[in-house]
Amino acid sequence: MICSKFYPRGIIIAAILYFISITAFCQNLKVLDSLKHALHSGTVEKQFDLLNTIGFEYRYSFPDSTIFYCTRAYELGKQLKVNKTLARPLSFIGLAMANQGDYKSALDYQYRSIDVALDQHDTVQLAHGYNNAGRIFFDEGDLVRAYTDFLRAEDLFDKIHDKSGLAYVYRSLATLFRSKKDFNRALENSEKALALRKELGDPRAITSAYMELGLVYEEMDSTPLALHQFASADSIALLVNDEVTKAELKIGIAEILFTEKRIKESEKMAADVLNRVTEKTNQKIFLRARLLSAKCKLEDKKNNEALVALNHVYLISEKSGNLVFQRDAAQLLSIVYSYQHNPGKIKEYHDIYQILNEKIQNSDLNREIERLQFQLQIEKAEKENESLKARQVQDESLIVRQRSQNLLLWIVAILVASLAILIWRISQKRKLTNRKLEDQNLHILEQREEIAKQNEILSNSNHELDKLNNEKDTLMNIVVHDLKSPLNRIHGLVRILELEGNLNNNQHEYVRLIKESTRGGLDLIMDLLDVHSWKELSENPEPSSFEFDQFFKERVHSFLGIADGKGIHLKAESSVGQKIISEPGYLGRIIDNLVSNAIKFSPRNEPIEVKGSWQNGLLQISVKDKGPGFSDEDKKLMFQKFKKLSARPTAGENSNGLGLAIVKTLVDRMGGSIKLESSSRNGAEFIIEIPAEVVQPVPA
Repeated sequence: MICSKFYPRGIIIAAILYFISITAFCQNLKVLDSLKHALHSGTVEKQFDLLNTIGFEYRYSFPDSTIFYCTRAYELGKQLKVNKTLARPLSFIGLAMANQGDYKSALDYQYRSIDVALDQHDTVQLAHGYNNAGRIFFDEGDLVRAYTDFLRAEDLFDKIHDKSGLAYVYRSLATLFRSKKDFNRALENSEKALALRKELGDPRAITSAYMELGLVYEEMDSTPLALHQFASADSIALLVNDEVTKAELKIGIAEILFTEKRIKESEKMAADVLNRVTEKTNQKIFLRARLLSAKCKLEDKKNNEALVALNHVYLISEKSGNLVFQRDAAQLLSIVYSYQHNPGKIKEYHDIYQILNEKIQNSDLNREIERLQFQLQIEKAEKENESLKARQVQDESLIVRQRSQNLLLWIVAILVASLAILIWRISQKRKLTNRKLEDQNLHILEQREEIAKQNEILSNSNHELDKLNNEKDTLMNIVVHDLKSPLNRIHGLVRILELEGNLNNNQHEYVRLIKESTRGGLDLIMDLLDVHSWKELSENPEPSSFEFDQFFKERVHSFLGIADGKGIHLKAESSVGQKIISEPGYLGRIIDNLVSNAIKFSPRNEPIEVKGSWQNGLLQISVKDKGPGFSDEDKKLMFQKFKKLSARPTAGENSNGLGLAIVKTLVDRMGGSIKLESSSRNGAEFIIEIPAEVVQPVPA
């Protein structure tokens, strides 16, 4: 009985009736037709699998057909000498015989299947064989052996990660625990089976799993949860067409209808089941339907028809040894004969009923004892299983460690051998290298002697060069000083001529040319003297304190006359505003050279910006002009002495190529840096940064 209250039971009946009504109550003929067509047209190798598949499809509805096709498959497999899955048709035959109620033959075939699977090392079929054997033991009431075989199957499926096989085992375990009212374990295994079958996506298997879960909840009197599982099975059942599943549901509904005194509906549904199921196809469902039909006829006072049906049930159940159906039939037969006033038959079947009922009660008592024994066996088996698993883990760990040690030994051996080979090769190379070194040492000794000779020659040459260089410097100083005096006198005489006046235009022009020539000569002499003197200095200059802004403006303004002569606007700005400690002589020469160069190379009527500032603790001086700028080649040569660059003075001024070399020398001596920003369109800007110390701010 599905539930104990009428209203929920009515809901369940309606749900299952709907489930049955939406699909035809028949074998999946389209699938079978397709398989049979492929069987006739396929190769011999494919026929083995096709015969097995057809037999499996018939296992519930027509077990005889399963036996026929799977026997052909087994014989064909032996002819083909298949090295796997030969156990499969034997297992299917065993399932068919179990559905017919022939448990002894069914168990024999399962054991044959297990033996073949062991010979072929077919783990999948071996696991299925153990699971199917366990189902047969369960049907016979031997729960301990059933449980043992289920555990074997579970272990094998788990090792090969066969999810489909594990789902079968979990469903078998759920059925076993449900029969012993161990609902927690039944639910656990049912839910495991459902989860795996959902993952695999087989609609028929999912439907079966939902139904099994619903049956567990039904026996727990959890009607809402049972309804939920039946509804889920209903939604999936649209995709499948399983005759036995529908027959089992239909006879269950018929039995509920009879309990609710809806006799006509119950009898009609039982008759429908009998039209679909025979004693040969599924004996258990057939007997349930036949007995229910007899009860309905008895309720309608159709005693003769009920008598025929009950005698049929009694004979079949007596032959198959099914005491429950035999007892129920005997009880109803005694009632029928009481209606017919047949005391002899009444007593006969009443006595049979009493005897069978006592047997069943004794059997129930034995089963209760068996249940307790089974519980002990399960606990013992579980402990043994846990112990075996723990030992297996230890063994596997030991094997892993042993393998690691073996691998390490191999690695060490290879390394030692490699090291020995390497040492031998190194010794051979060392011998060869030693020979080469001996030859090279002899060659080096010869080269050393030659180098010593060359060094002596070079030393003598350097000594001669030093003497020549000193003579050159002395001669340079003499020439420079001897030239400086007459040029100064010439420059002085020219100034006197200018002061006396009375010069005509040509004379003024001559005087100007003489001044420029002497001035250029004096500048060259001063630059040469500066370069020479600064090069010779070994110590840094002695710094002094001075007001930078005033010094800066005076130095730049000294070039205003020259700049005005070319129409150049010379703009000087200084924002230092502090008294600093530095070397004013060096700073003056740096400013002079940069401003002088800017004026020389700037076009007429273009501005020149000269700025002084204090940036990040450094004194910064920048000179920016609008001249032709510096090419890439100029930038490589601009700080070398006597190197004239691509640009030329814009008013024919003299350029000796020493100005920037002097600036670079002075900046380096002061520990500063010089940077050039130049392009062909925007002229050039020199930025000088020099370390300096602030003494005090200059008052505003």
